[in-house]
Amino acid sequence: MRRLLRVLLGLALLALVLAGAAAAGNGGLAPPPAASPNENGIRAIYWLILGITGAIFVLVEMALVLFVVRYRSRGRARDVEGPQVIGHTKLEMAWTAAPVVILAVIAAFVFWKVGGIKNAPSAAAAPGEETVRIEGHQFYWEFVYPNGVISIDTLRVPYNRKIELEITSPDVAHSWWVPALGGKLDAIPGQVNRESFRATKMGTFQGQCAEFCGIQHAAMLAHVHVLPAAAYDTWVQLRKTDAAALGRETFDGVCAKCHGLAGQGDIGPAIAQSPILADRTALTTLLRDGGIRMPAVGKTWNDTQLNALLDYLKTRFKTGGGSGG
Repeated sequence: MRRLLRVLLGLALLALVLAGAAAAGNGGLAPPPAASPNENGIRAIYWLILGITGAIFVLVEMALVLFVVRYRSRGRARDVEGPQVIGHTKLEMAWTAAPVVILAVIAAFVFWKVGGIKNAPSAAAAPGEETVRIEGHQFYWEFVYPNGVISIDTLRVPYNRKIELEITSPDVAHSWWVPALGGKLDAIPGQVNRESFRATKMGTFQGQCAEFCGIQHAAMLAHVHVLPAAAYDTWVQLRKTDAAALGRETFDGVCAKCHGLAGQGDIGPAIAQSPILADRTALTTLLRDGGIRMPAVGKTWNDTQLNALLDYLKTRFKTGGGSGG
């Protein structure tokens, strides 16, 4: 009897722990709150599967406890067999057919939802969709907007407007993942993957690279900043003429992850006093082609982005004039 009480107490404590996690939502049991129809589909599938598997777990554990109690030895000697239980045809047919039905229900529900997970439905009365190109680099995210402006690590999108994403990589495989906005999509060298989403909440949502891509993989965080449509359109237009902001963002998101915000060095060497900062030609070659241990972080940069960074470095570290590049 004491053993049974300990088992029941353990089950009760487990139920309390799970209830606490469920109440916490993002404390470990639930996906983050959805900020797009894409993520709504993922959450619906998650809760269906969790509900079914949870019910099966409870049913199996209850049956296990019942059998332990019902068929316990009751003081019978170990060498004496207990009462024999014959088969139950209908029960055996039921637990053979039930898994097939359960899997069919899950598969049907997933196929029903999967279209909306990969591509967001259009918003009523929303303007036409825009295409943003996402490039995964070692070790940063670069976003190229329809008018050609660029941002690093922070993607700005308009509220309730459908956005088409084109995702690729110039170096190694990465994986774009912002849990509140949808599922993962791989950034693969030589291939462009596409999906769309529509943000239904304003705010900033964090993501990260979900594919191990090198020594600074953990630093490949991403943020999606959802703005009112008018504010987004204004930002996109003003960004065209804000080279200083692009240069600072490029340094903070690309260079500082290895060399430190003050150029003091980290996994990369210190650069604050490096003479190469004053040599635009040498620095351009290093950024475009990489070095012995440094990846070619600027391999795909256009001249606008490259010059924005070079001008920012000259101002930030007070370098002297050098040869043109």
